[in-house]
Amino acid sequence: MTSFMISRRSVMMGLAGGLAATALIPGIDMSEALAADTPKAGGTLKISHSTRIATLNVLNCSGPAEYPVVDMLYSGLTRMGPDNKPMADLAERWEGSEDAKTFTFYLRKGIVFHDGTPCTADDVVATYQAILNPDIPAAARSVLNMIEKIEAVDATTVKFTLKTPFADLPISTAHANARIVSKVALSGPREKLDTTANGTGPFKLETYDSARMVRLVKNENYFIKGKPYLDGIDMMLFPDLAAESANFLSGAVDVMLVVQQADFQRIADATGITAQRIPSGRFVNITMRQDQKPFDDVRVRKALAMSVDRPTLVDLVLEGLGRPAYDNLVSPEFPYAIETPEIAYDPAGAKKLLAEAGYPDGIKIKLVASNRPAIRAQVAIALKQMALPAGFDIEVETMPHDTYLANVWMKGQFYMGYWGMQATEDATFNLLLTSNASYEDTAWKNKDFDKLIADARATVDPAKRKELYAKAQQLQLDETPYIVPIFEDILTASGKGAEDWTIAPLSRYYYAENVWLNKA
Repeated sequence: MTSFMISRRSVMMGLAGGLAATALIPGIDMSEALAADTPKAGGTLKISHSTRIATLNVLNCSGPAEYPVVDMLYSGLTRMGPDNKPMADLAERWEGSEDAKTFTFYLRKGIVFHDGTPCTADDVVATYQAILNPDIPAAARSVLNMIEKIEAVDATTVKFTLKTPFADLPISTAHANARIVSKVALSGPREKLDTTANGTGPFKLETYDSARMVRLVKNENYFIKGKPYLDGIDMMLFPDLAAESANFLSGAVDVMLVVQQADFQRIADATGITAQRIPSGRFVNITMRQDQKPFDDVRVRKALAMSVDRPTLVDLVLEGLGRPAYDNLVSPEFPYAIETPEIAYDPAGAKKLLAEAGYPDGIKIKLVASNRPAIRAQVAIALKQMALPAGFDIEVETMPHDTYLANVWMKGQFYMGYWGMQATEDATFNLLLTSNASYEDTAWKNKDFDKLIADARATVDPAKRKELYAKAQQLQLDETPYIVPIFEDILTASGKGAEDWTIAPLSRYYYAENVWLNKA
């Protein structure tokens, strides 16, 4: 029997009702509530993916297939639940001061790393010191840089003192790149983190072959009793998308991590398949370097924004499985999202604006897109056709993802980005748009915007925070540092016998400890 789930109600309630809640109450362990029926122990789950797992370094990984692996290998102080609220992980509870400047986290007792050594407050302190160290690449730094001091009060108690109030700290400690690494591993050669892992997660690393398969095995000492159910998980790379779909439909693979839009209905209609469509703020963005011509002129950026037929992109590229976006990184689900005005497809108006900017004959330019995920190149090719009547003569260059990462990402002038939804507005803006963002790649560096985000972070007054985020979003819309044309639904599927496979809307958390195989 085919099962097709659209998890919109729970997503909307979780995001709109509490995505940026203060979370000053003790953490609640939701893990037991995530699994249904009566799970059976044993078996190896086979998960297919189409992008290489280039690193296991939890502090700085960013790939779509890297996040599920580090979610299985490592644990954080907190973890985002399917309701997009922080839940207990290594910390069984936490508390914050009334002024939101001091937080204390209480670790579970008896936690051990995969090598059997104890995981203590000292490892938490070492991890956060590494994240805050500007000499160490760390994707979570921008959402944790309000931390002034981290102290190990005792072996199972960690105290955070903040420079400014920040009620959302328990959400930031759930950042996917803030999982706890052992103090010993951090004191050794950091390049070892790329190919080895010694975490506290539900699974341990057995084999790392980035070009073929990553094999994980059950952590018998996982801190949640009776979990995980599986004996192991194989993360299997399929560069050929057709081969990936064929292997899944044949039963050779249990889970497709990401289903392509063009394949979704066919897979959802197949017997025994559970296909999930999860509305999300995940987006494709067009990166335009603003420290060089032609994108140093906001009129050129606005002209390109007017050259995108967004509803058609949703139909053509997303097969209707998503929504138009209008250059705001913050999707409507966020509690402080403003109502973003639609940007009509207006090639004639765009052409006029280009002429005003000094380009009466138009602009010839190369747009680079990675071949993974395929949506990057699909949007780029569609944009090439849409923008031509406006005077943009775009040459699309598609390249292997590894080549893109090495030569284009965060270096190129004009290329396609792709980002998952973040937990808060603060995390979203500090990922890409603030001057010191983790992955700042436009050279926009607007000091007024930086101050608005910093002030919003520091206030505990929801009305004031709403006002500040509204001004920041409006400044973003006025300046167009990125073009964000679509929000993409998350599409995943599990086969017959693969039970309780779940992905959060943030697409960073997978709860694999709850998955079990119901096969004869």
